[in-house]
This record gives sequence, structure tokens and C-alpha cells, in this order.
Amino acid sequence: MTATAGSTLDSIIRDVTPDEDARSTAASHRASVESWLTQDLNIVRMRETGSWHHGTAITGSSDVDYFVTMPGSRPEYSSTALEKLRDSLLRGLSNCVVRIDRPAVRLVYFDGGPDVEITPAYYRDTDDYDIPDPDGIGWIQSNPAVHLDYVNEAQQKTNGRAKSLIRLVKTWKARNSVPLSSFYLEMRAAQYALANDPLIYDWDLRNLFRGLSSDGLREMNDPTHYGRRISTGTGGNDFMAKYAVDEAARLSALAKVASDADDHATAVNYWVQLFKVRA
Repeated sequence: MTATAGSTLDSIIRDVTPDEDARSTAASHRASVESWLTQDLNIVRMRETGSWHHGTAITGSSDVDYFVTMPGSRPEYSSTALEKLRDSLLRGLSNCVVRIDRPAVRLVYFDGGPDVEITPAYYRDTDDYDIPDPDGIGWIQSNPAVHLDYVNEAQQKTNGRAKSLIRLVKTWKARNSVPLSSFYLEMRAAQYALANDPLIYDWDLRNLFRGLSSDGLREMNDPTHYGRRISTGTGGNDFMAKYAVDEAARLSALAKVASDADDHATAVNYWVQLFKVRA
């Protein structure tokens, strides 16, 4: 059976969706971390956030993210909380490397399971928390529920296709080492999906990359209207990010032209180049 643009993209989505083994390993790691932090630091709560919680994680790339609600009063400097959390995990865990990676403490496991990022959080109100500022020594306000609701709304309104579009964009980022924030790309893709139902992956990848390219990769207003602007996360590598986005816009446009002409082999070749996968 001849591969088409649609079947190739569907295959990529299947391949990058975490399987049951990965989920089982992640659950096991969570149980050991939560047990230790409850014992050692008397944490109030540990809750999953981020791409695994949103249902947009990709195998071999996405971290498993948690907020840990810390006891007591919030210290003046977020470095104090990060160091306290890191030191506790160093005492209690021997099966991973532990290091601070703002705004969280990162765990890199020796068994090959997904990395874990644990963010110290101090309760404010309802679902609002103070968490370490990724770019400074202070704190920023965060509400993990609002972004989950936003992605779920996009998923519902696109008949279950928005999260797969997000996974495709994240796969492109990971396979090409694009210096852009996964959260930024997730919010851009979810915002696009909400405005462009029904989704057809080859059509919408072309349009999404075209939009990213044409707007110059600007920071975006949080589409949930919560919190500050969402950074691109280029870390100063603006040129590399812009080049990668421009190339993605070019390849996805060529793939769509070939697909429209029923030249499936050429279309698949362009998708292979874009996602760096085998045909």
C-alpha cells in the first residue's frame, strides 16, 4: 500500500505517543518521589502538570512535570525553595541525577524513563500558585488548570485532533533540536486549532508553520488571559529558531503542493525531511 501524506503523519503520531510501558515507568517514579517528599519535607500535595497531564507528550522528549505544594511560608527567594527540594531529593533518591533546572528540579533517571521536573509551589488561592521565576530569583504566579482546560477545549472542538497536531509540532521541535519552548508551541498550536476546525494535518501544519514564520516568532499573549506573556524560549538563539521555522514552512508547503497533485512519494519525502523519520 502506497504511503500518503495522511498515512505518514498518522504513523508519526502513533510512534511518538507514549506507550503503556512509558506510562508505567513514569507512575513508578512518581510514587517513589511522592513517598519520599511526604516523609522528608511533609509536602502538602504533588500534582501532575504539563504535557503528560495535557495528553500532548511525545516519547523520548517530553518531561513529566509536577507541582509540589510546599509546607510553610514562601521564602523571599525562589532559590531557597529549589535548593531545599534538590537537597531532599539528593538524600532520598539514588536512581537518577538530580539538578536544578529553573523553575524546577530535574531528575534524569538511569533506567531510561522520561525525565521528571518537580516545581516547588506555594498555594495562593483556588488553583493559583507561586512558582520560581524561570528568568530570575523571585516568583511568578501560575495556574496549571487554566492551560489544561484550554488544550482540552481545543481537543473537544476539533473532534479529538488538536492534541495530535500539537504532538506533530513538538516532534518537529525535538527531532530538529529547535530552540523554542514546548509550552509556547503548544499554546500556539492550541490557539490555531480553536480557530481552524476541522483540522486536516497536512493542511494545518503548512498554515501553522507559515504563521509562525510570517509573524517573526514574537512572544504571545497568554490565550487563556491568565498571567504574563508567553516567551518563545529561544534563549538567545533567535536566528536558529527562525531558520528552523522558515524551513518547516517551506517543506510543509512543498508537501501540500505535492499531495494536492497526487504525487504521494514526493509529499512523503518532504514530511520525512521535516520530521527526520524513515519513510
